[in-house]
Amino acid sequence: MQVDFGNVEYLYHGSQYLFDVVRPHKAYGENGSCSLFAIYASDVLDWVIPFALPIRWFPDNPSGKRIFTCNEGRTTIDYGSLDPHGIGYVYKMKVESFTKIDNWQWISEREVVPDEIIRIQVYDYWHTVTFSREAEKINRELYKYQ
Repeated sequence: MQVDFGNVEYLYHGSQYLFDVVRPHKAYGENGSCSLFAIYASDVLDWVIPFALPIRWFPDNPSGKRIFTCNEGRTTIDYGSLDPHGIGYVYKMKVESFTKIDNWQWISEREVVPDEIIRIQVYDYWHTVTFSREAEKINRELYKYQ
């Protein structure tokens, strides 16, 4: 059976971790389709950038917490920290092993070897991040910027 992917040839997956093979894992989203054991990807590179940002727990230990939301490439950090000099990774993968599940998400239930790994610098996307008052205070304290 021929599957029609439209004009989509590649999908993108963001992660703060570097690896050679992208493997499915359990997601913890707001609903069932966002909580599958799968690789999540988008056909819009900018929309996966928030997942590539190394947003950390505060404090950075088992008692810490991290709360953030993202929408179309913009990130709001309500609690946690983000090093302005940090790095993240975007994985560019062929669409063939993925299924579209909503307007922006695709999933694959099997591992995928990316065609390309794009290293991103947090400061290049700093303008897409908004901090709550509490998160801003944490970030300024940790990273000593004005």
